[in-house]
Amino acid sequence: MAVANGRYVFLLGGIDAAGATVDSVYRLDPASDTTKLVGTLAAPTHGGSALMLGRRALLFGGAGPLVYDLVQQYTPASGHTTVAGHLPAPRADLAAATVGEQVVIAAGFDGIGPLDTVLTTTDERHFRLLVHLPQAVRYPAVAVVGDSVYLFGGLRYGGEYTGTFSRSIQRVDLTSGRAAFAGRLPTSYAHAMATVRNGQVFVLGGSTPTGATNAILRFNPTTGAVSRAGTLPEHVADAGIATIGDTTYIVGGISTGPLTTVCIVKIA
Repeated sequence: MAVANGRYVFLLGGIDAAGATVDSVYRLDPASDTTKLVGTLAAPTHGGSALMLGRRALLFGGAGPLVYDLVQQYTPASGHTTVAGHLPAPRADLAAATVGEQVVIAAGFDGIGPLDTVLTTTDERHFRLLVHLPQAVRYPAVAVVGDSVYLFGGLRYGGEYTGTFSRSIQRVDLTSGRAAFAGRLPTSYAHAMATVRNGQVFVLGGSTPTGATNAILRFNPTTGAVSRAGTLPEHVADAGIATIGDTTYIVGGISTGPLTTVCIVKIA
């Protein structure tokens, strides 16, 4: 779970090499290629979804011993973390994104099965049910283009890395309040990352039925077409992702085992 504030990348919680959920907040300085421990979460968390909202980093849901309903707020200026609110119900393995002044929460896992609900909030405390996805998934990649939130793949059921993944691209239109299928991936994906350049979405890495991939896929929201756009230097899934300027950072993740690398991606 990673976010960026224009200068630094912050890595919030996650799972360490021993498989334990951690509460650490690390700061990556791309200019000096250094990392520093700069805080702790209110609760050790993995499987949440983080974003920057103004000068605050918000971490929605996730899990530790149990699935959480917490909304945690980390403030880089002070290094402090507080509980800013609560989701209507526990949710991990979700996708969170900002569209204008709204935060959109979609998909995820409640401890029993994948979720199809899409929620919106403007204050991290009050949530409104917007729509149901056509397909319930957990661990989708998420990207925002205009007033639409796109979800790529995800786990439909079964084991986290051995279950049945989805090929679907789902679109949530904030203007109409509707959700629909918007395309199909070339193979089943989950645990992927996504970034946006010039109105095009790039899906980076992820898990496929044959293991972690190093593929970079391009999705054209206008046509719904998906094409191969490049290759990452390593196979990676479940990484933190954050963008500063024209550079996207893929932090940590898993391949055949846990990764400690930072992958730098520049897409023209």
